[in-house]
Amino acid sequence: MENTQFESQENENPINILNELFKYLRFWYWFLLSAVLSFFIVNYYLNHTLSVYETKANVKIIDDSKNNFVLPVAGLTSLGRTKVNLDNQIEIIRSYRILEQVSKELNLDTQYYTMGYFNNIEIWKKRPFSIEWLDAPVNMEVKNVSFEIEIVKNGYKVVNVDGEEENDKVFPFNSIQKIKGIPYRLSLQVGTVINKLQDKRYLIKHLPTKATVINLSNNLKIANSNENSDILSISLSGTNKDKSEAVINEIIKQFDIDGLNDRRIVSQKTIEFVNDRFKSLERELDSIETRKANYKSNKELTFLEADAASTSASKTSAKSDVFETETQIALSKLLEQSVRADKKLDLLPTNIGVVNTDINQSINNFNTVVLERDRIAMSGLENNPKIKYLNGKLADLQVNILQTIKDYQQELEVSLSKNNYVKRAYTNKVSELPYDEKILGSIERNKNIKESLYILLLQKREEAAVNLAITSSSLKVVDYAITNTNPIAPKRGTFYIVAIVIGLLIPFLIIYIGFLLDDKLHTKEDILKLTKSKIILSEVPHINSDTKLTSANDRTLLGESFRILRTNLTYIFPLQSEKKGQTLMVTSTIKGEGKTFTALNLSISFSIMNKKVLLIGADMRNPQLHNYLNVKKSEKGLQNYLHDMSVDWHSTVKKGLTGIDNLDVILSGAIPPNPAELLSNGRLETMIKEAKEEYDFIIIDTPPTLLVTDTLVISHLVDTTLYVVRADFTPKNILEFSVDLSNRGKLKNMAYVINNVGSNYKGYSYNYKYSYAYGYGYGYDDTDNREKSILKRFLSFFKK
Repeated sequence: MENTQFESQENENPINILNELFKYLRFWYWFLLSAVLSFFIVNYYLNHTLSVYETKANVKIIDDSKNNFVLPVAGLTSLGRTKVNLDNQIEIIRSYRILEQVSKELNLDTQYYTMGYFNNIEIWKKRPFSIEWLDAPVNMEVKNVSFEIEIVKNGYKVVNVDGEEENDKVFPFNSIQKIKGIPYRLSLQVGTVINKLQDKRYLIKHLPTKATVINLSNNLKIANSNENSDILSISLSGTNKDKSEAVINEIIKQFDIDGLNDRRIVSQKTIEFVNDRFKSLERELDSIETRKANYKSNKELTFLEADAASTSASKTSAKSDVFETETQIALSKLLEQSVRADKKLDLLPTNIGVVNTDINQSINNFNTVVLERDRIAMSGLENNPKIKYLNGKLADLQVNILQTIKDYQQELEVSLSKNNYVKRAYTNKVSELPYDEKILGSIERNKNIKESLYILLLQKREEAAVNLAITSSSLKVVDYAITNTNPIAPKRGTFYIVAIVIGLLIPFLIIYIGFLLDDKLHTKEDILKLTKSKIILSEVPHINSDTKLTSANDRTLLGESFRILRTNLTYIFPLQSEKKGQTLMVTSTIKGEGKTFTALNLSISFSIMNKKVLLIGADMRNPQLHNYLNVKKSEKGLQNYLHDMSVDWHSTVKKGLTGIDNLDVILSGAIPPNPAELLSNGRLETMIKEAKEEYDFIIIDTPPTLLVTDTLVISHLVDTTLYVVRADFTPKNILEFSVDLSNRGKLKNMAYVINNVGSNYKGYSYNYKYSYAYGYGYGYDDTDNREKSILKRFLSFFKK
């Protein structure tokens, strides 16, 4: 406590962090108790909360479009996939179609739980029984039912269905029962010992397929592990490690199967087309053979002799050219029929024997776009702008293919015309050959064309069948599903930190609110905030002992505090041109703030300095001075002098009441009915004027300013006003009353003194007692803390 200097403040006081800290540290045990309690509550919660683990697998998406099998003869051009788009692959994996298949394969819509006091634990691998739903699969896709069973000696009991209690009827295992109208069979797993399961409870749930798939999709996370990598990371969070690993592995499996099916579509379509054409060719070959047999029979023909010697190699060559040209014309027309018949813009047969490069390339481009369109349609809607665009592109490609075939046919017709011209020239040379030979040659030629086409299509079917059988996987598993041993939730470290923070925050808020709602003045800082530039002369400490008065050789805190107040008062007394006594009025705002206590002890402190002091008890409404001096209230005093004009004030002076010769006291006397009128009749002014000639200091104990007007009647007669404020007692909102009186000049030369500091306000008491005892106790009072070490003083702070 800085009592040797005046405390005034023009601006807002800066926050004293140390004082603020000590205000809260005084309640350290509440902070410790709250933090420990929060820690154990969170620890209890974490010990009864299921841990969530992350399961992860890595797969590489493969683009091996050039791995198609081609027979050595008339090789098959690759119709492989385009470059891999990982975003598309991610959407395919997350698609409802794939996840629905996963749910069906693993029966994810049926869940089993072990009933616990705090949590239900899902079981997967080691479940003791399994349930078989006997309703139609289509009906079960929308069913939502849950029930609890209890294992007993001879079977099980259904104890709860969707939250409703059931009867205690015992059902044997492997028997067909019904739950909410759904037939089912509950069977024990192989190796299960029912005696070990008695009295245990289990929860069985069946969820709708759609809800199961959507929940799986929401929990599934798929991401590209690296921008420059084709590896996808698939992760799933759950409380059951085995289930999460099984689900991810099944997702990989179903995605792989879907990719294989996608890659087999081209080969499958080629096989289907060739099989359809085989039926037509078989009918045509049979017709040719029948025609030939009928013609020979009707003409009674046998084997013809070899061609005439006049036929040359040129004729043979011309016939061969005609044959080849006609073959190409037939194949082109066959291909044209297929293209025109394809109204759905589906895959076209490739490399069926047409040797025109433009036609084959156009068909390959057409099939590539078909594959891209079908792949997008698997994960998108039919009205997808991309699909519409590709359909338009396919229509344009189809027109281009037909035009190319037409152009090629025109070229063949020109070539055929030329070859026929050459053939006729050579045929004229063999006109001696019978007409029958010509007819049989035509039939044989037609037969050869159909047989060649048949063999070619057979070859293509074999190539497609081999490709269908050896289609490689569309992905490579880098890591199968593996679960991290450390749970991802709840994060125990974070929970503990938050628990401790909350544990410290709760008492802090409670204490802070308590300080916030506190309307009492406690320290000089509180007064400075409200009074701004006013002076605080001293702080009088709280006294635990019964002794309320100081003395000549008083070494206690009480005596020292009034010596400081006495010294500081000498600096604010007004300068006087003549040597007269100083007049001082001691007042307060309300009763009980210690103005009489302060006035009496200050009088004693001045008198110890061999100064003549007159203490006047001017509080005639509620006098307290006689209680400190152990005299009767009815003793003659100020009231007698003011009321009776014949009474001399000297006759009311009491000497030796405090044991100090230099201190005279005028008590208030009997309580009058009109104190204000008595104080303003002029006799008090006369008495003070005369007393200034005889005494060095005249100290007047006045009534509280807020309750009566007596003090304001006296205030113009004094040089200085000492305004007493009691710590932990005076309300903050009434302090402005004293400031207003001072600003309006109704209280002259006013200064504050804080009484009873450190009594109850724990946030301040330590700081006050420590600083005061350390600064002034040494050398004055052997009973103070001078023997204590700094460590002991600090530890004493934590004592109540």
